[in-house]
Amino acid sequence: MKRILYLVRQTAYTIFSFCYFLGLAVELTVRGFFLITLGGKTDENKQKYHRILQRKAKFVVNHIPGTTFTYINTPQETFQKPSVIISNHQSHLDLMAIMMLTPKLIILTKNWVWHNPFYGIIIRYADYFPISDTEKMTATIAEKVEKGYSVMIFPEGTRSADSHILRFHRGAFYLAEKLGLDIVPIFIKGFGDVLPKTSSHLHPGQLSLEVMPRIRRDDSSQMGDYREMTKRLHKMYVRKYNEEVCHHR
Repeated sequence: MKRILYLVRQTAYTIFSFCYFLGLAVELTVRGFFLITLGGKTDENKQKYHRILQRKAKFVVNHIPGTTFTYINTPQETFQKPSVIISNHQSHLDLMAIMMLTPKLIILTKNWVWHNPFYGIIIRYADYFPISDTEKMTATIAEKVEKGYSVMIFPEGTRSADSHILRFHRGAFYLAEKLGLDIVPIFIKGFGDVLPKTSSHLHPGQLSLEVMPRIRRDDSSQMGDYREMTKRLHKMYVRKYNEEVCHHR
């Protein structure tokens, strides 16, 4: 009986969350239309839209039914200085968690996200770019960086089915080297349990996002080129993941 009640409750949570998400997508699309399509693609309007995205993302992450969320920022990172932000990738919810960090953020997404019928237009209003065009759009991304925006990339490139750290791709580290940017590592936990890649409904759980110390350009230069940086950061994330698993046990 408890199992049935649990399934009914989580199904209700999932349906409610999906309906809320659709409503939010419509709202953000409409606001983008009036603010950017009609108001003009000015820097001021773009910043207003990014602030709206940040507020909405923060609300969503803190109000996922059946969950609690903890934000850890021991280094007291302000995100005021542009950087390449990286994070492990567990769930569709990860993007919201990253968006709440700062309004001055450009996210590089997979092509299917950029063309998604539900929120693809929101992604385009926000000037998020397809990751497949990273090298071609380096100059465009550099212009955003000059305006104070950070760039976010999931180095794994896809969600992990079991939350383990997958192989890192080099794009984020190439971009950091090319643009001379610091790297800010983010570690998320619990998102893969609440909305696993292999599941279509929400589960109860504890979510957390931890901002780790900024790796400054001078420090990263001492660690080798972007290829070496890819390997070192991957090892750091694997070590962090193993520590969290051991601590949880």
